[in-house]
Amino acid sequence: MTKITDEFVIRGNHIKNRIVMPPMVTFSFHGENGSYYGKQHIEHYTKRAKGGAGLIIVQATSVFGAVDSTGSWSAGDIAALKQIAINCHEYGATIMMQLHCGNIDINELSAEEIHSMQMNMKRAAIRACEMDFDGVEYHFAHGFTLCKFLDASYNRRTDQYGGDALNRARVLTQILPEIRNNTRRNFIVSVRMGEYLPESKDGIEAAKTFEKAGIDLLHISFGMQPPTNPVPEGFICSPITYSGCKIKKEVKIPVIAVNEIRTEEQVRFLIENDYVDFAAVGRGMLADPEFANHVISSEPVNMCSGCERCFWFTDHTLCPARNAVYRKLSKS
Repeated sequence: MTKITDEFVIRGNHIKNRIVMPPMVTFSFHGENGSYYGKQHIEHYTKRAKGGAGLIIVQATSVFGAVDSTGSWSAGDIAALKQIAINCHEYGATIMMQLHCGNIDINELSAEEIHSMQMNMKRAAIRACEMDFDGVEYHFAHGFTLCKFLDASYNRRTDQYGGDALNRARVLTQILPEIRNNTRRNFIVSVRMGEYLPESKDGIEAAKTFEKAGIDLLHISFGMQPPTNPVPEGFICSPITYSGCKIKKEVKIPVIAVNEIRTEEQVRFLIENDYVDFAAVGRGMLADPEFANHVISSEPVNMCSGCERCFWFTDHTLCPARNAVYRKLSKS
């Protein structure tokens, strides 16, 4: 039986356990002196690394500006991101960065505009490697630009970036050899995507296409819309989580499942039954920075309150679960 503490090796990177912190934008955080990233981000990710997460994927970072050192790629941002990588490594976590390409109508893009975007996609990965991140994850999920390329119903292009799954994935697979040639041999390249693109068969085909192209890891969330399909009897996680389990059966590369995984029972259920290779805990880690350590030790977790609208989207200081942690610390 697989254990949640079992190590997993990807391209020579020894991920110490099966618990992942997925990318979550911290909307109310701010950097210093005009930078996007800063001390709040450093502290945020360091706490989760100290809290035992095996793999941490830093929040979605726009690729735009990577070529000319603007946007989230300014000197101040680079300094903060480097420190995040250093701190997470000190606690034994593997650290990656999610890269996104905004929310653009891909059917309106010229070939030249796509090539310009690809230059930033490639350069962002190279710069992440230079900052000592262990890999990058391209955000092909949640209806954003790259997801629109991948979705067979949305993508109406008639050139090399539209049509079959090979073409719809080409925006990344075309530049993957250049990324490999300009990064370390052990640099992980991952894709976050959904199963329904728009049908399950489309997601499976896309996953196999990425695997064949040399992608190292798949992080399965949802595509243009979250699935509402029922899950099998006895499956104690969500339809989105089950999508990861279905994709896992179709590929040989490792798969991360995500979505509303908030308890030790769910984490152990997914890993110990070999549904997937990794369980990503999002809001659970926002509520409890020590979530991974607590689950591994079978200690009580500071539970996410499950607010209808998560306060981390507006003002993290109003999160009731976060404030419960601070009250406990102040009493101790």
